[in-house]
Amino acid sequence: ETSDITGFAQDGREFAVIGLLDAAAIVDVTNPALPFETGRIPGSYSIWRDLKYWDEHVYIGTEADDGIKVIDVSNPDNPVLVNTIFDVDNSHNIHIHDGFLYIVGADVHHIWIYDLSNPAVPQFMGAWDEEYIHDLDVYQDKAYAMAVYSSTAYIIDVSDKSSPETILSWSYPGMAHDCAVSPDGQ
Repeated sequence: ETSDITGFAQDGREFAVIGLLDAAAIVDVTNPALPFETGRIPGSYSIWRDLKYWDEHVYIGTEADDGIKVIDVSNPDNPVLVNTIFDVDNSHNIHIHDGFLYIVGADVHHIWIYDLSNPAVPQFMGAWDEEYIHDLDVYQDKAYAMAVYSSTAYIIDVSDKSSPETILSWSYPGMAHDCAVSPDGQ
């Protein structure tokens, strides 16, 4: 009964952050044979939580109406909820690239962009609103985004975070759930 997982290394230790039905668990996996939980951040019931790490903080999105939780893990043995982005009620996916948080599968805007210069207090930068986006990847100031319901792929210029612009889009057969960009931009 888990959904997503992310990980991070800090102070010579390794951690997994695991999305559960009603929480996110931080687990020390430094010794994979003896993992142990260091903390748990409760949340509303949901079969989906998406988790990302940036600069000693974990960001938790969920399809429950919990917003985006910001967890300080500078002391991974005592993770602390330090903020919640309430602009977004719920979300399907979050992505972090080069100090920016991208939120998709949410209400109001289809892509929300936040600056993480102060990781505990993300600052809203801008949004893109053409169509519901299920997942995205960001590479070299371009968001590669999948609109699962219309079977449309987008490449969006996000160099100006306050005003993202679609470069191109195309239809594909089926319903792509995810996307990823290779290091050569393919």
